[in-house]
Amino acid sequence: MSGRMSLQALQQLGLAAVLLAVSVVFGLNTAGFADLGNLRNILLDATPTIIGAVAMTFVIVTRGIDLSIGSIANVAMATAVVLTGTKVGVSVVTETGFAVYPVALAAGLAFGLLNGWIIVGLGVNPLIATLGTLTLYRGIGLHLTEASLYSVEGGLLALGRGQFLGLGLPVWLALALATGGGFALSRSVVGRQMLALGGDPRSAVETGIRSRRLILLVYALTGIAGALAGLIIVGRVGVLTSELGFGFEFTVITAVVLGGTSLFGGRGSILGSMLGALLLTTIQNGLNLIGADPYLYDVVRGLVLMVAVSIDTLTTRLSRRQRASPV
Repeated sequence: MSGRMSLQALQQLGLAAVLLAVSVVFGLNTAGFADLGNLRNILLDATPTIIGAVAMTFVIVTRGIDLSIGSIANVAMATAVVLTGTKVGVSVVTETGFAVYPVALAAGLAFGLLNGWIIVGLGVNPLIATLGTLTLYRGIGLHLTEASLYSVEGGLLALGRGQFLGLGLPVWLALALATGGGFALSRSVVGRQMLALGGDPRSAVETGIRSRRLILLVYALTGIAGALAGLIIVGRVGVLTSELGFGFEFTVITAVVLGGTSLFGGRGSILGSMLGALLLTTIQNGLNLIGADPYLYDVVRGLVLMVAVSIDTLTTRLSRRQRASPV
């Protein structure tokens, strides 16, 4: 266990060093990057990914995956805005009340639980199940909004644009969820059970761990996280579009794997996932400031994911060989 923890700490230290180095490079070569306002924007921009990454960490440590979190953000917001907004004309919602929050979160929870039920109830592989619901949920969202652009005002903007002590409310929310998630994963009984389930599913079940409940729980968490991310994104920009959540799942998964959570399960770090989200957001912000091709970020994200998966694979193989070798 100590070796695993030291390796995890080393990964986090290395990731923090890369984040610092990238920030220094952009700060020295890009006008405005180091401005306080821009640094606040980076934190705000990172919050949806951090929130999604916290929940996705729990999924991946149990050997699962959720490709539908971006689509859940879309369909949860579509459901909430259509049901609670006051529609004027063809494609404009002028007012949304605070009821939009519980409706969006309830929708996210329902769609997340549906993912979990498909996996544990029907026995479908998580990759296949959430690949299917990725398309299903996005299609439902498009149907609800008729693929129209909704301009929103009112209560929905309170979270995305609210401030407290000089920082946006989403930043404080992300920090609170990351802190709670980190404690739950490393210190709580449920967190240890999730790690055990991902490390050795058969042994975990034999020791009495209720794997079905844990799996339902982790997919419920990603459903709620997807809805929260949607609330923040739409609340900040004031617009709900059909593109909401597109590609969000890959950004979140990249952040989690980059942060040291193993795709093979049994090992994860909320702090690492948060650092991964901050690194990806910092890179995107710096590329935007230098006027780089907007598609270049997808190239960088893809390369980062490939490197992170390769490191995870090599680390897992090395760990297995060490455990298998005679003392």
